[in-house]
Amino acid sequence: MEKAIQEYSLTDLMARIEEIFNENPGPIQGFNAVVQYDVYDQMPSTYQHNFQDGTLTIKEGVQVAPNVTMSLNYDTFKKFVLCKMSGTMALLTGKVKVKGDVSTGLKIESILKKYNLKEPL
Repeated sequence: MEKAIQEYSLTDLMARIEEIFNENPGPIQGFNAVVQYDVYDQMPSTYQHNFQDGTLTIKEGVQVAPNVTMSLNYDTFKKFVLCKMSGTMALLTGKVKVKGDVSTGLKIESILKKYNLKEPL
């Protein structure tokens, strides 16, 4: 059952993102990268999004060396997923810190726009 993004735990949201992307792999075809999110809040967590041949696999923790790492809080992550905050604006305002290939991080934003995720997810 679909629910508002506020109702998702970080773990549940990651699982839902993986499901949505793999149900419609078109926007991630040809994009091969590992994007790491270091999400800090009450329970700091690290998740890696492994994009490979039109499939997204999300794992908790560090599995492999990422192409880019984004450190942000959970609220900013939710806004980013729903395209309510641009990655550039988040970077310029200090809401996200990026290590590694910034262009890969920007590519994620363009992919999210293609999915046009709306609530409820």
